[in-house]
Amino acid sequence: MKTKDLILIALMCANMTLAAVAVVIHVGKAESAAVAATASRSGDYVMVSGPVSSSREGILVIDVVARRANLYMPKAVAGASAGIGWELMSSRNLAQDFAGGK
Repeated sequence: MKTKDLILIALMCANMTLAAVAVVIHVGKAESAAVAATASRSGDYVMVSGPVSSSREGILVIDVVARRANLYMPKAVAGASAGIGWELMSSRNLAQDFAGGK
């Protein structure tokens, strides 16, 4: 073999080794999509805010474990400042609601 051929084989081996190391590092750090969604999750609740009527907004809290949805609205007190509290307006059992044909 010529020196040129040996250098070419050595460079090919070095490239293959670097590629293998890069793949191992990438696979080692990768998280599946299902795990990625739960890693930063601090509880089993989903909160959504939005308008309930033209003049009021509410917060819908879904308790995934208990399978319940609770609608909270700010207390309506004349002349009160912001942050006066919330009251439970409605609560639904999602297991029953989505049971359907059972």
